[in-house]
Amino acid sequence: MDSGTVDSGFVDLDILLTRIRHPQSKVHFLDAVKAYKAGALRGALTSAWVALAYDLIAKYRELSAMGDAAATAFLQSWDNATAAGDIAKLLQLEAGILEDATANTQVVNRIARTHLERLREDRHLCAHPAFSAEADLFEPSPELVRLHLVNAVNLVLSQEPLQGKAIFDLYDVDVQSPGFPTAYERILDYVEQRYLARVRAQNVRNFGTVLAKSLLKGVPAQWEPLHRKIIPSLVTVRDRAPQAWPDIFAAIVRLIDNLEPGNRPRAIAFIAAFPDFWPQLQEATRTALQATVNNAVPAALTDYRILAGVTVPQFRAALLAVIAGLDREHLVNAVASQPLADLWPRAVEEYQGSGSWRRSEANFSDLITPFAGRLNGQQLDQLLDAVIDNGQNWDAAETDTLLLALLRNATPADRPSHDARNRFYQHIVRMRRIDKYEDVLTFLQSDGWVPPPPEPPADDESWPRRFGQ
Repeated sequence: MDSGTVDSGFVDLDILLTRIRHPQSKVHFLDAVKAYKAGALRGALTSAWVALAYDLIAKYRELSAMGDAAATAFLQSWDNATAAGDIAKLLQLEAGILEDATANTQVVNRIARTHLERLREDRHLCAHPAFSAEADLFEPSPELVRLHLVNAVNLVLSQEPLQGKAIFDLYDVDVQSPGFPTAYERILDYVEQRYLARVRAQNVRNFGTVLAKSLLKGVPAQWEPLHRKIIPSLVTVRDRAPQAWPDIFAAIVRLIDNLEPGNRPRAIAFIAAFPDFWPQLQEATRTALQATVNNAVPAALTDYRILAGVTVPQFRAALLAVIAGLDREHLVNAVASQPLADLWPRAVEEYQGSGSWRRSEANFSDLITPFAGRLNGQQLDQLLDAVIDNGQNWDAAETDTLLLALLRNATPADRPSHDARNRFYQHIVRMRRIDKYEDVLTFLQSDGWVPPPPEPPADDESWPRRFGQ
């Protein structure tokens, strides 16, 4: 909420009414305006407080519908007291609603609360004569009443019910759920619409810092396997909430400069995703991160996030050497952690050299399938060649099923070239595996590719031509 106030003397109260969001709040506030215009100043303050309290409850109902647990808890107490006719409880809840709106739901910030508490106190003086000394009735000035009316609208009645710290609890549950998107671009739109559009600016800054802490420090622990969702979530904050990014950026720089040595592989992966941070780090920090990369030993690698730094020019040569030195076990773990493009040559090489049918199937599942949806046409050409270059691959029982599933994940623009398809087809014909790969070949023809006239096997010139040839 806006924490400032406006010079009430220059605000038309009728225009002020048009800024109120909730229709019923406008009705209550209209009573305050009418009383003010009629000179009933004590009544005007009393009606203004009623409109304010009603509007906060209405905002709580909106927040509760969005999953805000603090709003839901307050409403449950409010609704239970209403149903039971418990006036004492309702008065207690009304008396504490500004504190709750500041500390729990964060619908109101602390500066705004100060202004609104003055309205509440003056309303008490108007509604309860015993609150004033010597039994004198409190007589607010027109200027004071007008100021309270303006503040009530500016600070609450005209404002969206922006989420406060509840954003963290909501995101925590959501990011672990199957309903959270996995495609990069969809995550950007989703996080913007669900978490940035209706959140207070301070909480956007806090949200960005929490996401960065997850990537750099591994907290909370339940987000550890979710970095492919956390990174684009932070990108959303950077790109879709640019007004908050400078403060978040400065906080992240401090985090990296003060990071524990054990978390340096995380920092290297973070810089790979957000390279703009590298030149802003302290020289000592850059030295430590560079040494961490230079001293990495393939056989001793345990935190595979460090390999993401291969896209950073300062780290690339050292990390390419690490990737080249990975044995199969470490390579499988690295691909499972993150199927980086620079891991693909090693992965397809390992698959191409499979020494048995079972190892071929294991290599495909462990080293090839994780790249599904990430391979371009040239890489799929390499895969088709790897299949036909090794009898353990093309003759393994599951190869056709595994290959078809992978090809179906490729976009039409990233499918294998016609030359690679021709080579694959001719080999399958020669090896008499047309029936085994019939579904694969049908899929490869779905974008217009036509198999070439098959070259008959050397020992059988009468081999029938298939697929209309």
